[in-house]
Parts: sequence; C-alpha cells; structure tokens
Amino acid sequence: MIPGEYVPAESYNELLPIAAASREYKRIQGDRVVDRLLSIIAAMGLEEQLGIRLLHKHNDTDCDELMVETAEIDDEGFCLSTRRLKCGEVADAVPNSWREVAGRFVPVEYSQRSLVNEDIPPDALQAALARIGAALRSTGTSNLLGPCLNYSASVSACAPTSSAALLEKTDFENVANVVRFVDRNSAEFTNSAKTKWHASYMIDGDGKKHWLTACNCFCSVFPSGGHEGTKTHRYNPSENE
Repeated sequence: MIPGEYVPAESYNELLPIAAASREYKRIQGDRVVDRLLSIIAAMGLEEQLGIRLLHKHNDTDCDELMVETAEIDDEGFCLSTRRLKCGEVADAVPNSWREVAGRFVPVEYSQRSLVNEDIPPDALQAALARIGAALRSTGTSNLLGPCLNYSASVSACAPTSSAALLEKTDFENVANVVRFVDRNSAEFTNSAKTKWHASYMIDGDGKKHWLTACNCFCSVFPSGGHEGTKTHRYNPSENE
C-alpha cells in the first residue's frame, strides 16, 4: 500500500543538512509552497494521514543502512528515536517520508508501523502523490519538501498537554535523532526550524469549515546553524530489541 521498496542510501545522504535546508526554505518563501501542498492534501480528504516535511539529514548512512524510527522510553520518558539500522535488521517498518525524483517517490526514512497512520486507500494515495509530485516539480522543491505520514493516535496520546509540539535533537553518541514532546512556550523552541506541517480544519462562526496549516514538529538548531545535540538520551539496545 505504501510506496517504497528499500532503496540505496543516496536517497537520504543527498538531503541537505538542517541549516542549509532552513536557509533554502526561507529563500524560496517555502510557506507558500507548503500551503499549496497542504491544500492538495486537504482537498483530497487525506489530512489525517498525510503531511508535508522539510527534507533534511542528521548524518550519513552506509549503502546497506536505513534510518528507522522507533518509540523508546529513556531517562526523560517517551521519545521517538530515528537511527541507522542494517537492512536485514529492519522489521515491521514502513516508509514515513519521501522525496520526488524524476516523477517517482523514493523513501528517505522509515518508521515502526504502529507509529504512523498508513490507513490510506491505495488509489487515493497514488492520486495524492501524483498531484503533490506535480506541484513539487513546478515549484522546484523536490529536494527540499516531500510528503510524509502523520503520526498515529498512539503517538499523539503521549503528548503531556494539548499545546505540546515535537522537538527534534541529535544524539551524536548513538547517531540518532531524538524527538520529544515539549510545551510550545518552552525556550527550547527559540532556535528551531519547522520540519513538519499538517492540514487541520476549523469551523468559523457561521459553521463553515476552513482548513489551516499548522507546524507540529521542529528541529532544534544552534544559532549559527547545525543540529543541536542532546546528552540526556540513553539508548540501551538490549532493552529495546
């Protein structure tokens, strides 16, 4: 149902680092492109399943490795950790985001199946990707923006408050990207880049439905650029595999 057989590491390694991706997004006035892409998703009724992601990398992978996201409990509690796994070690994982390459969508990262909402009829997904791909090509943003699966209800249920958003940092020691729920008013968001958007609906005073864009995931960066690291994440493979 979800497109994307295992692919060479280049699909991930060719992505821009966060500082370069964020600069390029601002240069091209990326909010306009995101609005257009989310309009497509909302018009097709797939706003619960699909979102848009700023494509960027935290590290490089070897030719037989994939970046795979799993749920963990560490010293700070619930988190989502994306790390390098050998293709032979990947089980029950599905692509969670793609980049458009020459009219075809190529996976860049994967998630444990239970973490994402993949309940999309195949025909509807293919139709949405065709329209999204055309928009990406016409705006020249195929290497910067791409469709992604929204998180499942099991992830949303771990949010401590309704105002919490996901903040991503890098665990350099374990070569992993660590995402946690953080209150939107936290100073940790001061230096951060928007990385995921979803289309959600609101009802106005006349009872009419409108959709609005919302960013629900950010990447924490240093003021001078580059991923901000975390030293509190303690991943123990023997306890999680």
